[in-house]
Amino acid sequence: MTGPAPPSRPAAPAPMALRVRRLAGTPVISVRVLLRGGARAEEIPGQALVTGRLLAEGSARRGWRRIALDAEGRGADLSSSGGPDAIWVLIDALASDWERALDWAAEIALEPAFAEDRADWVARHAAAELAALADHPEVRAEWAFRKQLYGPHPAGRPQQGDPASLARLDPEDCRRFHRRSLAAGAVVAVAGEIDEAAVVARLERLFPAVAGAGEGHPAPPRPRGGARRRELRLGADPREAGPGGGAGGEQAHLFVGRLAAAWRDPAHEVRRLLAVALGSGAGLHGRLPMRLREREGLAYLVHVAGNAGAGLDPGRFEVYVATSPRDVERALAAIEEELARAAAEGIREDEIEEARTYLLGREPFRHQTARQWAEILAAAELYDLPLDRPEWTAERLAAVDAAAVNREAARLFDRRRLKVMLGLPAAPPAA
Repeated sequence: MTGPAPPSRPAAPAPMALRVRRLAGTPVISVRVLLRGGARAEEIPGQALVTGRLLAEGSARRGWRRIALDAEGRGADLSSSGGPDAIWVLIDALASDWERALDWAAEIALEPAFAEDRADWVARHAAAELAALADHPEVRAEWAFRKQLYGPHPAGRPQQGDPASLARLDPEDCRRFHRRSLAAGAVVAVAGEIDEAAVVARLERLFPAVAGAGEGHPAPPRPRGGARRRELRLGADPREAGPGGGAGGEQAHLFVGRLAAAWRDPAHEVRRLLAVALGSGAGLHGRLPMRLREREGLAYLVHVAGNAGAGLDPGRFEVYVATSPRDVERALAAIEEELARAAAEGIREDEIEEARTYLLGREPFRHQTARQWAEILAAAELYDLPLDRPEWTAERLAAVDAAAVNREAARLFDRRRLKVMLGLPAAPPAA
């Protein structure tokens, strides 16, 4: 059944890019709208997150949460938020409601209300999230590590910003950020059991300017100088790592790493293989978990990320270990020894093949649902990568040889460029 014609509105103020994919046998539709910019382009810490969340709070035409209530009444899911590279709207609905879903997405993405009381509520909710997160020592240690790597760049702080910046955000700040995001360009991605031609035709009326990409992104972060090693007493002064309070607990939280590269970097898959070989898989394999946890009993948890948080800006190579304070120095020495050995001697062929098999085995699980496909389509457009071709990642992984892995290991694991953050329990009071 054909729904009502989309309401007329002025042409969208920026270029739009469409990605649409039919998934037979999946009687749902998933719609994702990205407005470029995100936290990397915000003027006030937390501005992207609050602006993004306010999109679903209501449209200028229908008022507070009218669309969200309509969606809930039809069993659909609607959410919105802000991330590092974009603010976004996500709608999952029955395929039979595809016209409604597209209309809802366009209205809240292009005509948000930014009501005074809702802006204040969303900002206060984000501040409460920060306080809750700061009760977790490992989170505060990670905030400190990211600040150590990224410095003042937005990637070096929590998505929520800080209590002071959230308190001063007002609806006009959000309207301004929304206008800038539209001016930078948008991506609309749709997946599900749909008629692709009909969906494209409706989207071209809802988002009249279709094609092209935005611009105006800030400079990426550069590796920071300063002390190679820092210690943070968790519970002693939470301002060291971020807002909020909370006790430090009994564990030590150790981070070792450095800035890596943006997602588009050709060595991205190389770093993924390296990370699995070192310990980013299911937790049962990898050099670091096997040594620190299984053989020497130095850690409760060991995890390695090859390019954590990579997007338009560089991610980070990161080793995280949860251990006891009495073992933290031995754990750090073991990590540095294993990384130095990998840099000097390389990763064995059998380790690389095991890592490749693991990553190839996980890949099909990323392409199962309409929501996964909508997110993949949107990311493919945002990052200008053929992520919507499932075989592309497999081809890239297959093309990586041992020489490429070991060149990257020698470069990435240079001890002089690795930063260390030790999050330790609060020091006991003086006698």
